[in-house]
Amino acid sequence: MKASKVFINGEVVTVDHNFSVQEALAIKGRHILDVGSTSHMMSLVDNETEVIDLEGRSLLPGFIDSHAHLELYGTNQLGVNLKNVKDIDNVIEKLKERAKETPNGAWIRGWGYNQNQLAEQRHLTKWDLDKVSTSHPIIVVRTCGHISCVNSKALEIAGLTNISKDPSGGSYLREGGELTGLLLEAAHMEMFQLADYSEDDVMLGLQTASDHFLQKGITSAHDAGGYGSKHISYLQKAVQEGKIQQRLYVMFGSLYDSPAVVEAGLKSGIITGLGNEYFRIGPAKVFIDGSSSGPTCKTRKPYTSNPEDSGILYMNQEELDSHLLPAHKAGWQITSHAMGDEAVDMLLHTIERTLDQKPASQHRHRLEHAGITPPDLLQRIQTTQALPIPNPAFLYEFGDGYLHDYGDRVHHFFPLKSYSELGIPFAIGSDSPITTVDPLVGIHAAVNRKSKQGNSIGADQMITVEEAIRAYTWGGAYASFEEEIKGSLEAGKLADLTLLDQSILSCAPENLKDIQVEMTVLDGNIVYEKQKEDVH
Repeated sequence: MKASKVFINGEVVTVDHNFSVQEALAIKGRHILDVGSTSHMMSLVDNETEVIDLEGRSLLPGFIDSHAHLELYGTNQLGVNLKNVKDIDNVIEKLKERAKETPNGAWIRGWGYNQNQLAEQRHLTKWDLDKVSTSHPIIVVRTCGHISCVNSKALEIAGLTNISKDPSGGSYLREGGELTGLLLEAAHMEMFQLADYSEDDVMLGLQTASDHFLQKGITSAHDAGGYGSKHISYLQKAVQEGKIQQRLYVMFGSLYDSPAVVEAGLKSGIITGLGNEYFRIGPAKVFIDGSSSGPTCKTRKPYTSNPEDSGILYMNQEELDSHLLPAHKAGWQITSHAMGDEAVDMLLHTIERTLDQKPASQHRHRLEHAGITPPDLLQRIQTTQALPIPNPAFLYEFGDGYLHDYGDRVHHFFPLKSYSELGIPFAIGSDSPITTVDPLVGIHAAVNRKSKQGNSIGADQMITVEEAIRAYTWGGAYASFEEEIKGSLEAGKLADLTLLDQSILSCAPENLKDIQVEMTVLDGNIVYEKQKEDVH
């Protein structure tokens, strides 16, 4: 049998059981034909075989982002990027430029601001945004995706007044009894639902997201939710129409009113695993608490930065059990957004109760984020065989804020070394667009545990580059019950590959984030080449 493509003279990082490194790899059609020496792969070549000389560069399994929001990432590209603004005047200036080209009454949307990086060291207010326009509704979402600020017009459209009651799991911030326009958690989610994009915009955004993910070597993604059950339909349609090329594992939930979406999934009779290798239904997912960088996540002890605050809960333990126990009994994998240690504790209680009521040895129930996970929670994760899905890239972007808000608790933030030492399988997710989708930044952060400013963020939890690669490949396949078909470079598995521009195993740890993806192969086909595409 001859190969359709062979890669020779390289560092083929197989991520097999022994983490063996080979010289070459051969593909036949959609699958890996063999892995081994260059001489052996060349024996599989004929006149129709494409031969690619790696010249010592690394060939890895296609990256699997185990927690990302494709719709939010894509539609963000249609809004105003405020990631790197330095002050509120700059925010206003950028939004005014968008207002000039936006019809009166239509939404102006911004995203990515971080009050900790603004010169004023404060959140936006409606009074700031009213300087942009009072004839357009405006929503600007903080980088965490859990907080937003809106102008007076948006408050008017939403019917919110100074006497409006806070929604369950959220808050409207006030000054002297007057709404400031700042919306926390469920209050933000409700407003974002009102400011939702059209289906055409969503489909355009999904295609853009897929293109950008391919440029970063991502061949599979676990989608962590959008707004309402229509989001799942959008994803399925985008896959069917070829707008999304990645293989998707889709969490059944919503950023807004997730319990209702989970209930709809249960009533439908479907369960985790339905679908095929391109689109598969994943776990039932709800929300327990808020964001780590807000900060709004629910912690056992008050924030170091504010002894009067310990975060927001979307639901109590009884409510969490009522949503996820029936899902487990029906055959679903279950999960929840759980960032603070109190939220992780709650989710573990639910998982423990599911296994008491209906034991299952291969449930692979997940903990999305599992941000603050001290030793007592680590032991329970090990006992229940639950799967954490950490986001180490957060340490790079938000690490200095973590030091301020959580103090010594950073040693329990995404405790990757402890997972490895305890034999706890884990898979890495970017949580993009909350931070960069680039897996090399996630690997860099997992290995170095330093912020952008160079500060150490729990250095005792650093892991090796090999461990980080495994979590970004095989770990993602394991978390979706698909380790038999992808996640490592072995004969018979799907030919999903990522070619880097250098050797990742000999790269200096401090330079890992600078490695670039040169080629992405999906189903044996080259779907991205660096020299032919713009890099995002």
